[in-house]
Amino acid sequence: MPNVANLKENPDIYYYNQNEKLITKDEIKELLNNLSKTSQFNNKKIYIINGAEKMSDTVYNAILKTLEEPKDNIYAFLVTKNIDQINDTIKSRCQIIFLNSALEKKVYDDKIIEVANNLIENIENYGVDTIVYYNKIYTEIVDRDNLKQVLNVLFDNYYNSLKKLLNDEKSNSIIIKNNDIISLSKKILVVDKYINLLNSYLNKNLILDRFIIEMWRCKNEMC
Repeated sequence: MPNVANLKENPDIYYYNQNEKLITKDEIKELLNNLSKTSQFNNKKIYIINGAEKMSDTVYNAILKTLEEPKDNIYAFLVTKNIDQINDTIKSRCQIIFLNSALEKKVYDDKIIEVANNLIENIENYGVDTIVYYNKIYTEIVDRDNLKQVLNVLFDNYYNSLKKLLNDEKSNSIIIKNNDIISLSKKILVVDKYINLLNSYLNKNLILDRFIIEMWRCKNEMC
């Protein structure tokens, strides 16, 4: 099977950048028609709307059904810099992820970055077996605050890799090499979930176990 991670090459990915050109009613009709057809690769279809706050009422109403009654293996990503301008009905049908933290420049201790990079490499190469092959992670991450910093580095890495992929930029990172848009998106959701869980979850080692397992499940399309 050919590599179709590139947006321009993948017939199952539909990308609209409203910062360059507003979506028309005819384009939405064409999108809905394409979504109803069989996927050409991996039985999945994705549509991405960048600048979603600029959608007209006609476009909002047209895509609403795809969000209210989502079909299996169809994924929608609505990207905005101003969520307050997104239609309330649309917001209520979506899982909201705030990426502001990923856009701000952070400074991490070199040891945190090293641990985070090792964790990424092990998860990408060994999946759930990371728990065995990289067991020293449990002593390298000393507490919940430490783990939260590591996960923030992971979030930034996966997010930046997804951004490069969406912008059709070339990268030699292990993440880009081993993931497509769906896999990266799922992993970002998982990392974000566990960053938030750390605010209340007490057992650092247990949450790290669950995190690694869930990241592995994403790679194996069970997430």
